Amino acid sequence: MKKIILFGDSITAGYENGLTDFRLNERIMAQVEDVEIINAGIPGDTTRGARARLSDHVLKYDPDIVTVFFGANDVSNLTGLSIEEYEENLDEIVKEIGISKVILIGVPFCDQTIYQDERPMDQLKAFNSVAQNLTTKYRLDYIDMLSEMQQVDPSIYLQRDGIHFSNEGYDLLGQLISQTINNR
Repeated sequence: MKKIILFGDSITAGYENGLTDFRLNERIMAQVEDVEIINAGIPGDTTRGARARLSDHVLKYDPDIVTVFFGANDVSNLTGLSIEEYEENLDEIVKEIGISKVILIGVPFCDQTIYQDERPMDQLKAFNSVAQNLTTKYRLDYIDMLSEMQQVDPSIYLQRDGIHFSNEGYDLLGQLISQTINNR
């Protein structure tokens, strides 16, 4: 049995209406056989917080696979995180987990009619490029959520708040993670 840890923020945690659930775990378990999934998503988290909790929430469980999905909060102008710190944090997280275990997920799309000032598209693309560059550097499995979400009208993948995933968003994310795991 493979042990998988989903490491991320509120999107990983399954956030909706102030509560979290295991909807992402369920979607992956429906498509990947013989797995144990631990959800280590924390609403509001950034790569800075992820580094602080990496040992307790990931490493101590000795996982086989870890999805690393941060960026929705890191990219916000309100967090005080620079793109350089995001890159440094992601790089350290990947190395500490172990390159062969990581599935890196890029920055997700957020509704630009709501977030054009706080999380502008050019900033989403720049932060996403950081993740893409780490993927190339370490030859990681990578899911380009920003691009995947824009293949159709991205609003179908988002709740009304414009940032958290709808059921369709979790269907897409679960499918992409499952395909990546099954192709390993």
